[in-house]
Amino acid sequence: MQATLLKDPEFGPQYGLKTDPVLEIGSSGLAIRRSILFSAVRKVFEGTSELVIIDYEGNERRFFAESREDGSLKLAISNNWQPIILPDLAVLSDESAHRILSLEKFSADVNLPTESKNAWYNILVERPLEDEEVDELLTDCRDTPMHVARSIAGEIREGKSSTSSLVPRSRRYFDRLIGPYDGSISITSYAAQAGKRFFAEQIARQPYEGFLQSLLLSSHSALTSGIDIGTVDGNDLLRAFDYLAKHGDSLSQLGAIEIGLSVISKLPELAPVLVHLIEGIRDDDVEGSAEGVSLLSALFVLVDGELSRTRLFADAPVFYRRLASMAQAALIHRQLVGSNIDETFLDWAFDNRGEQFYWQSLADMRSEPRWNPEFAAADQIKADFIGRIMTSATSNVERLERCELHGLILGTEPNSLRAHCDFPRSYFPGPLEGAEDSPNSLPDDLERAVREQLASNDVGPSSFIALVNSVKIFQLESSYAEAASEALRLASHKLSQVSSQSELLGVLNGLAELSAVTRSNNLATELRILVRRYRRDPQFHLSIDEAARICLVASANRKDLEEWTIFAGDWLTELAFGELPDAEGNVLRSRLRCLLHAVPELWFSCARADAALAAFCSR
Repeated sequence: MQATLLKDPEFGPQYGLKTDPVLEIGSSGLAIRRSILFSAVRKVFEGTSELVIIDYEGNERRFFAESREDGSLKLAISNNWQPIILPDLAVLSDESAHRILSLEKFSADVNLPTESKNAWYNILVERPLEDEEVDELLTDCRDTPMHVARSIAGEIREGKSSTSSLVPRSRRYFDRLIGPYDGSISITSYAAQAGKRFFAEQIARQPYEGFLQSLLLSSHSALTSGIDIGTVDGNDLLRAFDYLAKHGDSLSQLGAIEIGLSVISKLPELAPVLVHLIEGIRDDDVEGSAEGVSLLSALFVLVDGELSRTRLFADAPVFYRRLASMAQAALIHRQLVGSNIDETFLDWAFDNRGEQFYWQSLADMRSEPRWNPEFAAADQIKADFIGRIMTSATSNVERLERCELHGLILGTEPNSLRAHCDFPRSYFPGPLEGAEDSPNSLPDDLERAVREQLASNDVGPSSFIALVNSVKIFQLESSYAEAASEALRLASHKLSQVSSQSELLGVLNGLAELSAVTRSNNLATELRILVRRYRRDPQFHLSIDEAARICLVASANRKDLEEWTIFAGDWLTELAFGELPDAEGNVLRSRLRCLLHAVPELWFSCARADAALAAFCSR
């Protein structure tokens, strides 16, 4: 609050407050008050070539300027035997031409959006900047993808990094990374309107860099299909594809493949690099490697968990936050390529924000019920990538005739992508598709199997196998959920012939997902009774984590926020007041705190649960 008030241009003068922050110059440890430094800069631009200034510790420092070939001044401060070069501060000069030239350098260096550049131009053409305005300009430049990427790369080279530097806490930055939110209710409508405009603006400003930045948004095929490369010079396009093959992140490589397949008949010279990219995804070892898709998965969890923690996108739909998370994960990934990342970094990412990500994602199922946090696993992301390449190749099959890409993707050989396609996982919804209904209708033979299994008098896991296996792939009518609900009721909420804990969990989680995607209140209610029974079952006892997960998934049957908070909150409160052996109280309290932070409206129905768990854990 203090920082926000002090940045308000009207608040300070109204109360006679004036800030004079201490500036740290690079990583040298040198610190100088802003007023002293900027005053010296102004004197240099007025004609003083050298003067002495006092740093924050009271030491005298030589401040001087040297002329460059282009007529600009290079500013420096003595620091023992090594001078420190300052950034271009000609925006403080009395000469309008110097100020405008400085702005051009700033904007070109970070690809500053045209609107922001024009706003600064209108000021600088009239006068030098005030001290506070210099900070605003520099912050404006820092809130750009090019600057953030460069900063992350620098930290990696120095062997240091932090969540706060990897994930900026600036909505303006993310607006520039993925485009400002335009009120769209789905990723397809966003891609068709705001996405296309955003890509066009990026490529128009800097075709090569703009194309590469656009590919960071390759988390949905509707977005990559909106990237128009018609205005990108052929040499720039080939250079970008070559860069991606050598230094690209996995998500951008996927987007490049989809775009490349759509233009291969016009640009056959792309074929070799597309082969290289496709083989890279096909051969990606998600189990034994800390690079490729495994790294992207860990970074997505880290970024999305951090955005949940900071609540930077609390007012935006889930798909837009996940679009930002995937794009930032890809941007970080691109800086990490070739940096010898090992599993320690992946563990750090999951340990840092994995819990917040997981429970935020379960809460997100209220509005996007077809995507759950397990889908963020590296093997599932790879399966999704392969499915998207297969779909893109099928859509462009005529363009691939007489091209080696046809055999590589759609062939029947063991090394073809088709042979590596993991059905049905390659066709599960992606992270931005959780709100979309499946386009696939339930096949007749599978529908008969579902009906026959549900009609069995002996209700057990086998009664629901065909049904729960269909939830993620096919569009299911609510009648199936009602039939499952009736079967549980008739069986008195006890499943027969359960062979293992994993089999039981597979059925319960599948039925919870069915309740969510069909918005079945009845099935969710029956599942609550079933979970209650198995929490006390001596043989197939459900842990508190397992029970809470089923609770959150099944609660997605209520799309309305108020109804969801009541249903989920009552169920979580029941778990909190139930038996909590060993460390389960601490586990549930930690999970609940993540949920309360993600959805503060839950406090209304979970305050008693939180108080009870606090008392229980403090014993």
